[in-house]
Amino acid sequence: MLKSLYRLFSSVKVAIIILLSLAVTSIIGTIVEQQQNPDKYLREYGEVTYKIFKFLGFTDVYHSWWYILLLVLLAINLTVCSIERLPKIWKIAKNPKKKLREGAENAYRLVHKLTLSASNPDEVAEKLVSILKQMGYKPEKVPSDEENTKYVFADKHVFARFGVYIVHAGILIVLVGGLLTAIFGYRGYMNLAEGSKSNLVTLFGNGKIIELPFEVQCDKFTIDFYPSGMPKAYISDLEVIENGKTVKKQRIVVNTPLSYRGIYFYQANYGKGRVYFFKKVNQKAKEQPIIDALGQPFYVGKGKDGIKYYLSPVAMDGQFIFVDLITQNGETLAQAKMTSGQWYRIPQTGQFVAIGGADNAFYTGLQVSYDPGTWVVWAGSTIMVIGLFVAFFIPHKRILARIRQVKEDKVNIVIAGRTNKGFESLEKDMEKILGVLKSSYCNILAPKEENHD
Repeated sequence: MLKSLYRLFSSVKVAIIILLSLAVTSIIGTIVEQQQNPDKYLREYGEVTYKIFKFLGFTDVYHSWWYILLLVLLAINLTVCSIERLPKIWKIAKNPKKKLREGAENAYRLVHKLTLSASNPDEVAEKLVSILKQMGYKPEKVPSDEENTKYVFADKHVFARFGVYIVHAGILIVLVGGLLTAIFGYRGYMNLAEGSKSNLVTLFGNGKIIELPFEVQCDKFTIDFYPSGMPKAYISDLEVIENGKTVKKQRIVVNTPLSYRGIYFYQANYGKGRVYFFKKVNQKAKEQPIIDALGQPFYVGKGKDGIKYYLSPVAMDGQFIFVDLITQNGETLAQAKMTSGQWYRIPQTGQFVAIGGADNAFYTGLQVSYDPGTWVVWAGSTIMVIGLFVAFFIPHKRILARIRQVKEDKVNIVIAGRTNKGFESLEKDMEKILGVLKSSYCNILAPKEENHD
């Protein structure tokens, strides 16, 4: 069973199928707007289509279980493919045959043979090692049990053989970043009127409520209009409060977000409607004033069922304020019409809420984004680019030589070279080596050169 799975995930065909599936997923995520209000989907697609989209996860593709599964499968496939092919590359790179035995040069594309006027093959080997070092190679004299024969082996950029694995590592890191975002990341909104503060973010699409470990307060909101009535600029002066202390202040405008703890607050929109609430945990408790904006929930306690409940003002009509009672999962349990000066008991939690007043002051609409995989994706992308550069532009060159004394003052040398890319570059290196050897041992006897194309 395990062997069958291993063979399955080591298949390139499986990788292609997964990549095509991810491509189709991206197309769906582009065509169908993501994380929108259910009302918008109902208007555009109808109830039946919306239910199908929601069941299939098309309204939030990048957080759906099957998208996360595709990323995991791609990571497994990439890992297994790398493990399957690594031993062969490792053997080529790290355990090569370092002696150019008699006749072994026939397997090489580039071979040169010449006879030099020299009395000592070891001297020629030392000279060749020196030349190769100057050219950036890592040469070595290979021990030989043959009295009159010396061997030289040299590598250059052996790491280039692993360029594709650097790419694979980069892709895996990118996938990890994608998984972090898909599992732990979110996008939502927060509406803040001047003087109000909150730590609650309502997620786009499903309406779930996330509690931040700090509060954001709007000290001032300014909006400018063109003469036509179109908004010109929104400006929010925000304050981050943690453990009762102000830890950051920043003025934000469109495309200049506030960032804290990896969470970004973007100036997104605006609206009208500010409500002054009072809350107390029981009838005898002290009143707690709350300033709230339309569409922004506030916490009204935990029920006996362990569920957290929130109240959100959704509309104003004269003296009436319409509110929704919602759970942390975004489910609306009840809707009510409230008036000023009356206390209302929340049956699920036993707490009391009253309205002290309301006005049509502007509120700032903030888009809240948390993407924990961003820097992981950037790191993976950088590694992937480096790997691509290594894989496509840096060749692994290997040169072997057999140096044999044929007469008292004559040495025959056979030099063979191999590269995984950039053959012309290796040819130039070989020509330079031959040129230095010829100039060093100018009394060349019966030169013989061959180039096996």
